[in-house]
Amino acid sequence: MATTKQRILITLTPEMARELSKRAKAAQTPRATIAAHLLHNAIHDISDEEDRYLSVMGDKIFSQTKRWYTHKEVLGKRVR
Repeated sequence: MATTKQRILITLTPEMARELSKRAKAAQTPRATIAAHLLHNAIHDISDEEDRYLSVMGDKIFSQTKRWYTHKEVLGKRVR
């Protein structure tokens, strides 16, 4: 039967293979499912880390702004 999921080949260290097997046995789930779940979480953790970094950089830029404008100044007539 064909699958819509893509497959990849990963080479594990003996320690990683043991840990993956241990987690799969405890969850009564195939090793591939556990590996896919771990990879999914890692990708989201990286995205969260990037979001935090960009937030810190944005806060830094905002703190260095010399003048704050009101909505009226920006959207209304130009203030000199």
